[in-house]
Amino acid sequence: MLESDDKSRIGKTALIRYKGGIQGERAVDDRSTGEPLALRIGAGRVVKGIDDALLRLEVGEDCTLLIPPEEGYGEPDLKLVKWYPRMMLDHGYDLRQGMMIMWESADGLAKRPAMVADATQDAVKLDMNHPYAGKTLEYWVELVGLE
Repeated sequence: MLESDDKSRIGKTALIRYKGGIQGERAVDDRSTGEPLALRIGAGRVVKGIDDALLRLEVGEDCTLLIPPEEGYGEPDLKLVKWYPRMMLDHGYDLRQGMMIMWESADGLAKRPAMVADATQDAVKLDMNHPYAGKTLEYWVELVGLE
């Protein structure tokens, strides 16, 4: 690894392979084989912990990263957990605790995944935090190339 972060790499394209997910669980995010993923360093396309590692890795080098929530998907935000009447949601009466849905904003311009955190006869509690919020991540990352 480089001695320190090489800030001159910001904006360059990194070609990477990676595999990981929540620490201690089965890896669900796997790009460890095949064509490497091309991404612009510093563009926010990957979590901060991986982006920061790309400033230090030498081409051809790999490492395993433990990424705390503050360098991953952050801590859960209680403002993103709210109760909604079932009648206001598409298929609202079919929703059960533990289900994932795509929440669409009232104007239809934004969609995001939401977990049904709780449910009563008339309402559901939707959690719109990223499923990895509050979790430590473990990722293997290989820097294949730098352009």
